[in-house]
Amino acid sequence: MTDLDTKIKKFVQLILDAKNIIALTGAGMGTESGIADFRSPGTGLWEKVNPDEFASIHSYVSDTKKNLDFMLEMGMNIFKAKPNKGHKALTMLQKLGKLTGILTQNIDRLHQKARSKNVVELHGTAYEAICMGCSNVYPITIMIDQVMSGKASPSCDVCNGLLKPNAIFFGEPLRSETLSKADKMIEACDLLIALGSSLLVYPVAFYPRKAISLGAKLAIINIQDTDMDYNAEIVIHDKIGDVLPLIVDIVKSELKQDK
Repeated sequence: MTDLDTKIKKFVQLILDAKNIIALTGAGMGTESGIADFRSPGTGLWEKVNPDEFASIHSYVSDTKKNLDFMLEMGMNIFKAKPNKGHKALTMLQKLGKLTGILTQNIDRLHQKARSKNVVELHGTAYEAICMGCSNVYPITIMIDQVMSGKASPSCDVCNGLLKPNAIFFGEPLRSETLSKADKMIEACDLLIALGSSLLVYPVAFYPRKAISLGAKLAIINIQDTDMDYNAEIVIHDKIGDVLPLIVDIVKSELKQDK
């Protein structure tokens, strides 16, 4: 039995033993669908552009057109993306009754496209626009249509305020109602599975620590090391789409045998 086989076996047992599992997913979940992540050495988005210039709320307001040109290019990549084997494996784990919900840092809605339920979008979504004046929410197509027609600063048809993608920019806090949902899920879980997250960005980086402090176990699948590896019951440094489906298939088989 290889080291990976041993880790997969232990991962499966953690899932089988758990009563309330939450998945926490980061940008590494989307890279296998062709969406660039942010911090991978050599390929991360923030190595190509300065996030202070292209992803902060202050830069968006001060130079909306420059930011929108960049965001539209990135957005088209997101809109074309399809769920990968990792997303589908989480949906299967949910259908098996072993996954309660998903906390995601991603704005791509690939979990929903894979038909997962109870998904909390911690950093918002690329599929909506929101007015910075009255907080009215629109489909992102409303905003894109304005930009494509030559409007440098897309505006709300209710109050004429500036529209922005309904995602969390640098300099913006996470929404209180979102944090409240996430806190309740973390407080109730007995196993947190972190997938494709560097676990560096707060407040999300706090969730594994909080879960462990409340008695939950932590399992991680991520290409690179994370600061929480030493606190996890099991860590697999591999592609999510290669490993997670294998784990879920074994869980499914074990559950059938128990019936």
